[in-house]
Amino acid sequence: MAKRIKKPPVKLEQRREWLRRSEMGESVPKIADSDDFDVRTVRKHIELAKQEREVKEARAAVLRNALERHYDDLRKFAETLNSAILGASNIPSSPDDDLMEAALRQHLPRSPIWGYMSKRQNLQQRADEEQQKLEIVINESVKADRRLTPLINDGLHGIVPGIVAVLVAEAKQWTHGNTGYSLKDSLVMESAGEGLVNPRFGFSHMGIMKVKHSERCAKIVHDVLEDLESRLRDWEDYRNLEKTIAEIGRLDRKLREELAIARLRRIVPGRCKYCPL
Repeated sequence: MAKRIKKPPVKLEQRREWLRRSEMGESVPKIADSDDFDVRTVRKHIELAKQEREVKEARAAVLRNALERHYDDLRKFAETLNSAILGASNIPSSPDDDLMEAALRQHLPRSPIWGYMSKRQNLQQRADEEQQKLEIVINESVKADRRLTPLINDGLHGIVPGIVAVLVAEAKQWTHGNTGYSLKDSLVMESAGEGLVNPRFGFSHMGIMKVKHSERCAKIVHDVLEDLESRLRDWEDYRNLEKTIAEIGRLDRKLREELAIARLRRIVPGRCKYCPL
């Protein structure tokens, strides 16, 4: 009886080749015959090769899905930053925002985004301070206008804060580019009871007063608004705020262009510690 020769174990590359040949149409018996292996061995290893491929494809699908979600998280955070720059007021916050910022920084460590954001924060703080200074100057200028003294002496204490509110609102519009915004000609007389009215210019009420006094009061308020509107644009505090806001606007355009890399390309270059690889 001839001694049986034990064949070497089937290697990974060989069973993958058997699977390829099988899927190309070559029969299992033919593969076994040409490679001098038992049919059962070939069939078993073809099945193993299929299982290995399925596991590999499943892992690749899981990784691909994880990568897509990771990139989507980065993109959404970039969208949040972009919305904040545009001044959106209803931006949903997330407890992971600080982590996502750290991740985006790791992906884009040399991006100008981070320098722009730091500079923008400083400029915004400066703008807030300049806005407060301007509001103080507006308030003092309105209080100092002698045309309002008789109205205040008559107990119309809503006049000064009403005019201040109008001028503050106008200054905010002007410094943001809406230079034609004005409320001095938007007078509305709202009824406040029998013989009483509450005049308002735009959104700003002047206080409840008698109807017989309202026309004279409205004329004085209109004239004060007209004069202070023409002077306000020349005040140093206004010009400083206007320059700062213009600088913020230029910086915002640059920042949005950089954020568009993550928002619109949808695949962020680089790596971070949260990358699923």
